[in-house]
Amino acid sequence: ITDPAIDVTYDNNAADSNSFFKANRTATIVVTERNFNQADIESKIVITNTDGAAPTISAWTKKEGTGNLDDTTWTAKVVYNKDGDYTFDIACADLAGNECKSEDVNYGDSVAPTAFTIDKTIPVIAVAYDNNSAMNGNYYKASRTATITITEHNFNADRVNITVSATDDGTVVGAPSESSWTSKGDTHTATIHYPGDAMYTFDITMSDKAGN
Repeated sequence: ITDPAIDVTYDNNAADSNSFFKANRTATIVVTERNFNQADIESKIVITNTDGAAPTISAWTKKEGTGNLDDTTWTAKVVYNKDGDYTFDIACADLAGNECKSEDVNYGDSVAPTAFTIDKTIPVIAVAYDNNSAMNGNYYKASRTATITITEHNFNADRVNITVSATDDGTVVGAPSESSWTSKGDTHTATIHYPGDAMYTFDITMSDKAGN
């Protein structure tokens, strides 16, 4: 007459942006049940990945209980080691039909246990100029426009840090700023136009939603 109990814990709870992880995660599933029904629980474990194949569950290991054996545990693991947006759901019933429903699963202090993103890929930044006709190393007699291209799946424009300075004969003058970003898939583009006489500097850094 005793319902099964399901506990799920994760080894990596260092999330950025609430549910983004830049390293692998492993979920450990522990089912406490004397009359374990492996076929039933495996049919009720649903894992999805929008970016590719979903991971599979490992083999189950049994730890014999005491007394009437109600505290017998069955343990399996799920390793998330590929980039992707994942969802996870689990429920089970024992051989007598007693159930542990999805809403009854104990995730403890796990962060984003049922929907999260793995992103281990470092963003790529490329900068190209329309005018490369320099004299004396870095002097140009016409304006320049820089096109910044960032390749990143989990892009956030607020995490791009661009620093431009401008001086004229040692005096600080107004520096241009980047345009708004346009996105097409994983490619994100902005421009900076350098119109007037000045000595310019440019620097860029960024992190994605996972902290890469």
